[in-house]
Amino acid sequence: MFILSLLRDTVSIKPHQLSSDQQMVIKKRLNERLANKVVPDLGLCICVYDISEIGDSFILPGEGDCRARVTFRMIVFRPFVDEVIEAKVIGSSRQGLTLSIEFFEDIFVPAEKLPEPHVFEEDGQVWYWEYAQEDGDPPAKLYMDPGKIVRFRTTEIIFKDLKPDLSMEEQKMEKSIEIKGTMASTGLGCIGWWTSEEEDEEAVEDEQDEQEGVAAAV
Repeated sequence: MFILSLLRDTVSIKPHQLSSDQQMVIKKRLNERLANKVVPDLGLCICVYDISEIGDSFILPGEGDCRARVTFRMIVFRPFVDEVIEAKVIGSSRQGLTLSIEFFEDIFVPAEKLPEPHVFEEDGQVWYWEYAQEDGDPPAKLYMDPGKIVRFRTTEIIFKDLKPDLSMEEQKMEKSIEIKGTMASTGLGCIGWWTSEEEDEEAVEDEQDEQEGVAAAV
C-alpha cells in the first residue's frame, strides 16, 4: 500500500532559516510542498521519510534565498495491483460502491465487480449479495450498506492531469488519482461474512476470560 520513492527537488531556504537545523528546515519545506499532493504516475505523497543528500547551495542574483538541490525519500500511498485492502463503504449508487481508508476516499468498486448475484435495492439505495443457503431456505440478503468494513482487491490505478483553471466545484468532482477494485471473489466483501464459527467461539471465550479476570481482581 505504501512505497518509499527516491525524489529530487530544489529547496529554497529563507535567510532567517540559515542558522537553523538544515535537515529540519528542508523537511518542513518539502512537506509543505508535497504532503497530501498527488505526483502523476507515482501516487499520493504522505510525508518525507529522510534526506539522502543535500547538494551545494547557491544564491541567485538579486535574491536572498539560498537554494539547494536535495535528494530525499518520500512515503507514497500507491496500492499494488491485486493487493487486498480493508476499507469503509461511504457511498452507494447504481454504478457501484465508493470506499474510504480514512485519508483517501477516491476508491470505487463498479457494480459488475460486486459479489454475484448482487441486487440494488432502490428504496435504501444499497447493494446486497443474494447468498444461496444450503438448507433450501430462501437466499439471504447480505447488505453492503455505508459504514460497513469491506475487503477489496485493487484492479487499477488511474492518474489524470487536471486543468489548472478548474473551479472549486470542478476540483471536487475531478480526481487526480482514482483506485478501482473488485469484491467478486471468495474472502472479499464485508469482513463479517467470512468470520468462522470457531473465531466467534474464541472471541466469546476470550471475553469471558477477561470478565472473570476483572471479577477476580475486584
